[in-house]
This record gives sequence, C-alpha cells and structure tokens, in this order.
Amino acid sequence: MTAATAPNPQVDVHASSLSGARAWFAYKGLSRPRKGRWLAGVVASFARRYDMNPLVARLLGVAVALVLTPLVYLVMWALMPRDAVAIAEAEVAVVES
Repeated sequence: MTAATAPNPQVDVHASSLSGARAWFAYKGLSRPRKGRWLAGVVASFARRYDMNPLVARLLGVAVALVLTPLVYLVMWALMPRDAVAIAEAEVAVVES
C-alpha cells in the first residue's frame, strides 16, 4: 500500500489545508465520537477531551451559541458598510432637503 492510499497517511499538522486542520484536531485529541453524540459530536468531543460531564458540556455549548450569535451579529452590523445604492439615496435625500 502506498502513502497515497494508506488509511491514515501522515499529514503535517501545520499544513494550510483541510487535511492539516483535521490532523491538528486529532493531534490535540479532538475527534468526534461515533457513540454518545447528539448532532455532529463536536460538544461530545470537547467533553471527552477535557473530561467534562457531557450534559454540562452541552449546556455550555448551547449557552455559548446563544450568547455569541447575537454578539457576532452586532459586530458584523457595526463593521459592515452599507450598500452603495443606499448610501447614494441617503446622500440625495440630504441634498434635496
């Protein structure tokens, strides 16, 4: 079997690719379990890696999602420029008044 067809070829954990990212997560002990997961197993992976109760980890995951989602939205709202058409219409309205 060659390196290209081997089931677990060695991948550089610093490679700027999806394979490199997955190798880095595996190196850190973060892999999604096949059993005991609810959705995709991401929170179960963190619970297993950091020796947490899965229920506590899931509650923390939901809390983080509920808190960070509005915060990220507010940051994006503040940073994202308005559409050029809307800006032009606002400038015309100011000039006309």
